[in-house]
Amino acid sequence: MNLVKKFAYTSMALLLALGITACGNNENGKEEKKAETEQTTETEEKKEDTDKKEEGKDKKEEKKADNGDIPTLTYLNIGTPQAGTEETVAKINEYLDEQEAGYHLNLVFYDWGDYEQRLQLASSTGEDWDLAFTASWAGPYKTLVAKNALMDLTDLMEGKEFVDLINPDMIKGASIDGKVYGIPAAYPGVVAANQFVWTKSWVDKYDIDYKNIQDIKDLEPILKDIKEKEGMEYPFGVSKDFLFAMPKPVYQVTDGVAVREEGGKLTAYNLFADDLYKEQIMQMKDYMDKGYISPSAPQVEAGTVMPEEEVLITEGEGEPGSAAIWSVAPRNEVVSNIIGENVVISNDKATGKMISINSQSENPELAMDFTNRMFTDQKLQDMLSYGIEGKNFEYVDGKVQKHNKDGDGIDNDYDVPSFTFLCAFNRTPLAGAPGVGDEEFDKEAKEFEDKLVASPVLGFTLDESNIETEIANIQQTQEEYTVNLKTGAFDESYYDEFLEKLNTAGIEKVIEEVQKQLDNWEK
Repeated sequence: MNLVKKFAYTSMALLLALGITACGNNENGKEEKKAETEQTTETEEKKEDTDKKEEGKDKKEEKKADNGDIPTLTYLNIGTPQAGTEETVAKINEYLDEQEAGYHLNLVFYDWGDYEQRLQLASSTGEDWDLAFTASWAGPYKTLVAKNALMDLTDLMEGKEFVDLINPDMIKGASIDGKVYGIPAAYPGVVAANQFVWTKSWVDKYDIDYKNIQDIKDLEPILKDIKEKEGMEYPFGVSKDFLFAMPKPVYQVTDGVAVREEGGKLTAYNLFADDLYKEQIMQMKDYMDKGYISPSAPQVEAGTVMPEEEVLITEGEGEPGSAAIWSVAPRNEVVSNIIGENVVISNDKATGKMISINSQSENPELAMDFTNRMFTDQKLQDMLSYGIEGKNFEYVDGKVQKHNKDGDGIDNDYDVPSFTFLCAFNRTPLAGAPGVGDEEFDKEAKEFEDKLVASPVLGFTLDESNIETEIANIQQTQEEYTVNLKTGAFDESYYDEFLEKLNTAGIEKVIEEVQKQLDNWEK
C-alpha cells in the first residue's frame, strides 16, 4: 500500500508561591520558628492537595451517578469554547449508543491561551479527565510525561485499526524512551512542509517554472525581472514569522543545535554558525539590499503577508491541498511548491498534534476504543469536527458546507479547530477544499510522499536537566536576533555579535551535552 492511500485523509502551570517570614529574639528561636513554619506550610499544602484530589474523586462519583452504569469519558481539547458543544455532544452520544460503544463523551474546550495551564492543573490535582489533546507546544507533551500525567499506550494500542493508518516514523518520533504516550496525527503527506507560495496571476504571465525552484538563491532573476518590468515595490513578501526553510535537510535537536551524520556517527554542531545557515541569511540580506524585501519586514506582523497582486512570492507551511485553501476568496489564487530536497519527519513534527490518555483514567481501554473510532469512523470524525448535520453544516456534492452568518445567514455555534481531532484523511473535506480522490490532491500528496525523510534522531529525547539555564539563554538570544537575520535586515557585524552572544549563552556546553547523550543513545 503506498503512502498516499495509507495516510490519506490535516502558559504556564498555576504556581502557588508562599512567602513566610519568621521573627525571633535569637538565632535558635529563628530556626525553631522557621522549622515550625515550614512544617505548618507543608501540612497545609498537603491538605490542600488532598482536598483537591478528593474533590476530583467526588466529581467522578457524581458523574457516574448522573449517567447510571454508562461511563463517561472526558476529553479535554484546545480551542475557543463553543455555545453548541453541549448539543453536539448529545448527538455524538446518541450515535455512540447506536454503535453500542458502551460509554458516553464529555467534550471540554479550553481557550488557546488557557489550555496549557488548565491541562497541567487538571493533571496535578486529580481532576476527572480521560483524554486530552497534547502537543510539543500545548501541554507541553514532554512536561506532562515527565510528571507521570500521561499513560504509556505502547501495549494498549497494539492491534488497533488506527495504528496502520499512521506512519511508523510518526509513532517513533512521538515515543519517549521507546514508549508511546501520545497518538500522533494521520494526515496525507504525513507532515506539513515549508513551501514557496506564489501569486498565480504573475506565475502565469511570466510562465515561471516555480515547481523547480527549491532554494531562495534561485529566486534572484525572477525577483529582478518582476521588480523592473512591473515596478513591483517589494516582490518578496516577508514578515517577522518568515519560516526560512533550508534547501537541504537540517536535523535539529534543540534550539541552535543540530546533528549531521559523519562517518556513520551523529555529530552535534552549532546550526547558526554553520556555512549553510550563513549562506541563506546572506542571500536574504542581498535581497533586502536590492529592494526585493521591505525594510519593515522584521516588524510586519505574523500571518499578514499572503500573495496579492503587489507581491510575487512569500513562504508558508502547508500540507497537500493547502494552496487551494489559501486561494479561497477574498485572497488571490495561489500556487505553491515544497522548498528543499526533503520534508523531514522530526520529533517536533511527530508531536505537533496528538491525543493522550490520563495516567489516572479509570477507563483506559474505553478511551483507547474512542481513539480508534475517532480515526476510523468518518461519521464520528465529522461530528467532532463540524457539529450537527442540518444545523452546523450540510453535505453538498460529497463535501461539507459549513453554516455561517456571513455566507448563509445561519449562525454556526460549533466552529472548532478540526485538526485537533487528528485524522484529516477520514474527515469529509470542506467545500472548496481538495480531498482524497481529487486528481490534483492525490498528485500533490504523492509529491509529499516522495520527499519524506526520517530524521536520524527520530525518537531521541534530550535530557535537559544539566543544561536548562543554557537552553533558556540560547532561546532568549535566538528570539532577539533571528527575526532580523532571517528577513535580511542586518549587517555582518550583527551576525558576528549573534554568534558571540550564543557562546556567552553556553551553546558549546549544550553541544557537548547533546553529543554525550547521542553517543549513549541506542536507536
